[in-house]
Amino acid sequence: MLLTAARPKGRQAAILLKYENKDISAEIAPDIESFRYTDVAASQSDSVSITVNARDRKWKNDWMPEKGVKLYPTIAVKNWNVGGVGSGYWDYSAECGAFVLDDLSFSSTPDTLTMGGVAKPNDTSFSERNRTFTWKKTSVKKIAEEIAGRYGLELKFDGDDHDIDAKEQDATDSAFLQDLCDTYALVIKVYTEKLWVYDREKYKAKDAVWTVYEVAPIADPTALCVEEGSFKWSTKLTGTYTGGVYTYTNKKKKININVKVGTEERQLKLSGKVSSEADAKARLIAKLKNANHGATTISFTIPGYPVGASAQCINVVGFGKMAGKYFIDEMEHSYSPSGGYKTQIKASKVEQEEFA
Repeated sequence: MLLTAARPKGRQAAILLKYENKDISAEIAPDIESFRYTDVAASQSDSVSITVNARDRKWKNDWMPEKGVKLYPTIAVKNWNVGGVGSGYWDYSAECGAFVLDDLSFSSTPDTLTMGGVAKPNDTSFSERNRTFTWKKTSVKKIAEEIAGRYGLELKFDGDDHDIDAKEQDATDSAFLQDLCDTYALVIKVYTEKLWVYDREKYKAKDAVWTVYEVAPIADPTALCVEEGSFKWSTKLTGTYTGGVYTYTNKKKKININVKVGTEERQLKLSGKVSSEADAKARLIAKLKNANHGATTISFTIPGYPVGASAQCINVVGFGKMAGKYFIDEMEHSYSPSGGYKTQIKASKVEQEEFA
């Protein structure tokens, strides 16, 4: 897909593509109409969409892609003078990952073909085959390791592990693991043939790695700035909490035990079976953090920024009280010959919360 778009001062962007093990960038470059890569921080798989001009009959015959093959796209930039880079101009190549081609659509007048891919295993049983199984005397990490191994995925586990006495599975491996991790405020993501399980709250506590401005500082004219008219901000109180209480039954003592955290202004009440008081507290705090994430959100568009990634923290400067530190929930990179290369950000405000 070696497709470039000229920009001021020689700035260029290009999309490169491997189909299985073959580099087909040059072959399909004349037909590319648009490219979109969505990098998500949690719960969903990364995805890619490529639309080509299919008026040539080769796209209906020999060049028609096959479902289930792997696509390996790369975003490359040259003389890219945005982002506050000291030299002003730089070249960079960012591999988007490995995607299974699982969706093909064709439309006529004009003829176009769209290829959609997701970062999931070739074996569709990961997200489609229901399993009935009882996990015993294990842990979240061990369960994730076994599930990842079934599909040839490398596990990256970056969070606190939790013991599991017994857990019934009556769901797909994907849905089951997502639900289990959600119980302990862990999130999952499949990308580049890896299964990543991580603690989002710990990542939100990290330092911001880049900055986005409302207006570029005088001393830094190439600073990364929000595209005019693209900024959106919202905040809510409903569905967020200042504390909570978890009620469970101690069968040996035959009494109900209440575990409380935070304050009572807006209290979340939960109940259920747990292995200990510590387990009840961990589950309660997880529910509070998951509920409060995204209470304040922003979205905006910037010039294409391939060095950024979801799950990073950024500083937003300007915009009055809406400025601050944000966690990137999603980055969507889009490219077309007419529109060039842009990146859209969706992010959540990093709030100061303590649930003792």
